[in-house]
Amino acid sequence: MTTKLFAVTGRPALHSKSPLLFAGAYPGSPHAYFRLAARSPGEALRLFEELDLSGMNVTAPFKTDIARLIDQRSPEVQLLGAANTVTRDPLGRLRAHNTDPLGVDGALAAAGVDPRDKTCIVLGAGGAGTAAAHALQRAGARVTVLNRNVDKARALAARLSCAHAPLDSPSLIAAADVIVNTLPPGVEIVREEWLSARQVILDALYRGSALREQAARRRAAYIDGMQWLLHQGAPAYRLFAGVEPNLDGMEQALRDQPPLPRHIAFVGFMGAGKSTAARALAGKLGLALADSDKIIEQQNGKSIPRQIQEDGEASFREQEEKTLRALLLANSPTIISCGGGAVNNPETRALLRARALVIWLHASTEQCLRRINIASRPLLARSDDPRQAAAEIYRTRKHLYASVADLLVDTSGRTSEQVNQIIHEEINTCIRG
Repeated sequence: MTTKLFAVTGRPALHSKSPLLFAGAYPGSPHAYFRLAARSPGEALRLFEELDLSGMNVTAPFKTDIARLIDQRSPEVQLLGAANTVTRDPLGRLRAHNTDPLGVDGALAAAGVDPRDKTCIVLGAGGAGTAAAHALQRAGARVTVLNRNVDKARALAARLSCAHAPLDSPSLIAAADVIVNTLPPGVEIVREEWLSARQVILDALYRGSALREQAARRRAAYIDGMQWLLHQGAPAYRLFAGVEPNLDGMEQALRDQPPLPRHIAFVGFMGAGKSTAARALAGKLGLALADSDKIIEQQNGKSIPRQIQEDGEASFREQEEKTLRALLLANSPTIISCGGGAVNNPETRALLRARALVIWLHASTEQCLRRINIASRPLLARSDDPRQAAAEIYRTRKHLYASVADLLVDTSGRTSEQVNQIIHEEINTCIRG
């Protein structure tokens, strides 16, 4: 069975232990789904190609740039100028899609709302607002886009053949049958007295929106951003997996977000920077640090290369599994640096998925080889062509790293300080929320 790799990039609002599409790579799953911590759309697409991903979800702020960087675009992407899904066709070409309008359609339909001939207000003219206006317009609604930048709203209205107005338009909001809020968190312009029991509010925000409480007090129907996310994720799943999704299962995964795991573990190829990153993160978070290779060396009184040479690789792998099992089953939160081949063991992979937030540090094999002493790496030193051996080892391990990873950080061309900053920001903003 070939494992297909999928990622999400941009700025997601849900932590990666409850991904919408595949809920992680369960044992035996043909899919692996993880967060790709790219710092630009260009980096995201480079890693898409380098890792041979089959698909990628894209969130703000990358949607517009991703659409520009991919030649093959769906009609929705061509019209809206933004993409939230990238796939690879049988010829290896990348194709951009936008399932956000289908998310609006599905969220309203699931709530029993037909927007046809209804007066609909869209708050915001960004990517989500554009998708919402398009979905409502094609459903036969009377649509007006409200935006602080009126010129932007005017341009969008001209493109979609709908109306526009300034964001501060209380009479329009009060008269609307359906209100779609796509404004960013903290931007709250709707006053409670403008709402009424006859209205329906679809919110793009997953949490932290004042509209939820306002709607409840005014008895207006409220549809939260989880529904929009769910119903745009379903068609993305079809594009990725080629089968119909289990919508109930996807919704359950969204509603029942498990708590974040106790430990943080680093996996990746030799020379990717795991030990350095783990040590820096442990210091930053004030947590205990454990390096499985160093623990084994201390226990045996000899280096890993010497142990493999004298006792064989199988003996080392057995001790590695026992060491990581003890670390992952411990209750005290620990930052763990795993050996490059630790993911070869299925029991270790299962424990990593269950007990740790797993950060996959990636670098090209060329970069990794420049960072290490090849003579001290038995798996490479015994090869006539260490570079080819490294490439082959990484090829066989890549899907294993992906199957346990919550987050991928590319260390190629970055200093340890830059890598540490990315990891810390990701944990604070995209994982812990």
